[in-house]
Amino acid sequence: MLIIGEKINTSLCGVEEAVKTRDKDFIQNLAKKQVDSGADVLDINVGTRIHSEVKDMKWMIGIVQEVVDVPLCVDSPRPEAVEVGLAECKGKAMVNSITAEKKRMEELLPLLARFGCKIIALTMDDKGIPEDIERRYKIADKLIRALTKAGISLSDIYIDPLVRPVSTDSSSGLIVLKSIKKIMSSFEHVHTICGLSNISFGLPTRNVLNKSFLLFAMSMGLDSAILDPLDREMMAMIRAGEVLLGKDEYCLKYLTSFREGKF
Repeated sequence: MLIIGEKINTSLCGVEEAVKTRDKDFIQNLAKKQVDSGADVLDINVGTRIHSEVKDMKWMIGIVQEVVDVPLCVDSPRPEAVEVGLAECKGKAMVNSITAEKKRMEELLPLLARFGCKIIALTMDDKGIPEDIERRYKIADKLIRALTKAGISLSDIYIDPLVRPVSTDSSSGLIVLKSIKKIMSSFEHVHTICGLSNISFGLPTRNVLNKSFLLFAMSMGLDSAILDPLDREMMAMIRAGEVLLGKDEYCLKYLTSFREGKF
């Protein structure tokens, strides 16, 4: 399970102020804590800094790379910020995200091909987010064809079937679970990913729903997620899920995490 740490995001408490004041220690400590807790990749998002996003993205990636050596995920809707972020990244980076929207594909495909990065691809197009499994699958197929044509390998593609709140539609969770299963059984080497927190939006005790949904999604084939690696219970659930689904040979990851006191 690829864990992408979500905490370096200016929409979260304290992060925007740290970027504004150039509080290097705050950002670097947040980066180190996430990696120490099990993050394989760190998401970097300064999207709330509308007027200085490009400059802030460059600064953020530079200082994070001073203290951790995991890959970074450049998270922005602005091609200029994505380009600057990819240029600053050491090694193979990830981009969050592309969609099947015509304008987004035209803007990002050349960048992705030039930098040879991993990519999170959202199953939405110019008509919006599909309500049904079949349309999500067709959009995933379209994205995979476009990305591979641009030179991106299948193993570098992470399809996000887009989780919607069950509070507004009780079938939302099931639709995503079935979409994950269909995508993972249809495209060899392609990955699936999701942001968990949307599933529980508007409901109490959200962490219970998030963790439960994660295990269901893993059983459908989900092999990566954007989440808070500082949530010890969540990380324990992931390690337990890997064991029970036969994805942790001899329970090595589980035992290592236990011995390191991570849960």
